[in-house]
Amino acid sequence: MVEDVRALLADACAYYRDSPRASALLREALDHLDEPLRVSIGGTAGTGKSTLAAALGDWPTRALRDLEFLDAPHASTLTDASVRLLRHLEPDQLATLRPTAPSTFARQTAVDTILVLARADETGAGRIDALLTAKQIARRAWREDPLCSGFQGVIAVAAQLAYGARAFTDDEFELLAAFAAVPREELERYLLSVDTFTDPAFPGPVSVETRRSLVVRFGLFGVKLALTLIRTGCDDRMKLSTELVRRSGLGELRDTIAGCFAARADALRARTAVIRLETVLNAEPRPHSDRLAARVERFSASAHDFRELRLIADIRGGRTALTGESAEEAVRLLGAEGTTSEERLGLVEGTDPREMYDAGLDAVMRWRHEAERPDRALAERAAAQVVVRSAEGLLAQFV
Repeated sequence: MVEDVRALLADACAYYRDSPRASALLREALDHLDEPLRVSIGGTAGTGKSTLAAALGDWPTRALRDLEFLDAPHASTLTDASVRLLRHLEPDQLATLRPTAPSTFARQTAVDTILVLARADETGAGRIDALLTAKQIARRAWREDPLCSGFQGVIAVAAQLAYGARAFTDDEFELLAAFAAVPREELERYLLSVDTFTDPAFPGPVSVETRRSLVVRFGLFGVKLALTLIRTGCDDRMKLSTELVRRSGLGELRDTIAGCFAARADALRARTAVIRLETVLNAEPRPHSDRLAARVERFSASAHDFRELRLIADIRGGRTALTGESAEEAVRLLGAEGTTSEERLGLVEGTDPREMYDAGLDAVMRWRHEAERPDRALAERAAAQVVVRSAEGLLAQFV
């Protein structure tokens, strides 16, 4: 895919060589094919986008280390995917964030956006079950709200909690452990608000400034959750940090970014380049430029990665008839759990090629049957055909 787009962009550069502006735009897109995947973090003021960008950009995982996270990138900056933050999943706000695309190709391949329900710890007035409630709201919106159908996921995240928990220090853990040792009934009234938590009458010798710094780092909800977790078994810094990060939703967001963006980096960079080419073609139409446009159309028709990503989102969002084991197998074959042959087939790394071929052939035959069943709705058969195409691609490696 990338080499086809590289050739397309090279031909376009030659075609527009007498236009400095068009040549610069096309050259930038061509060069970007060899650069890290760029993911923008966007949202209105107060959604915590800078905190989320910091939490993601300092995550030492192989899946994300080759990504470049951009907090509010310049409008002219080429970006390949985006994470959009929203405080509330209300129709008027969702309508403003609904994925938009500047061209036909971009609309046909709109698989580049994840929606985050931001500041999830404030859901339900910050009760101790706030994160669970926020995750339920996000999951329900993705499954039931048509305005959420264009996203690769809708995920609730408490970015402040995640960022604070990932940089937990031993001193902070010792402070929280000391607070947790205070009898619950004696401490409870000081956890009602930031003002009460920083009240000079707070029991113990910890200064107001130190208590205020904890709230700045973790939020009052994070402090209360940390105390609860310490009392129920998180008895060292690493255990507490791991559990706070898990509950924050950052891990789920990371996994979605890894599966939908990082694993498809080549396809998304190619998409960015083709969209840039379409922009140039529309801005500076020329005789015979329709030949380049036709090549763009052929690329769109053959780009199976984008169909896979759309179908993964539809299955996980509950917008297909696939459920249970069939749905699990479908998203695995589509590459949701990794794009290597072994990962798609659910086999361990290093499996004998003959065994892999047999597993792939079995998948092709079963999903062809589903794609040809006359008792299935057209949309169901079309979805099964996408899975068939993915399985056939696995077999092609052994021919």
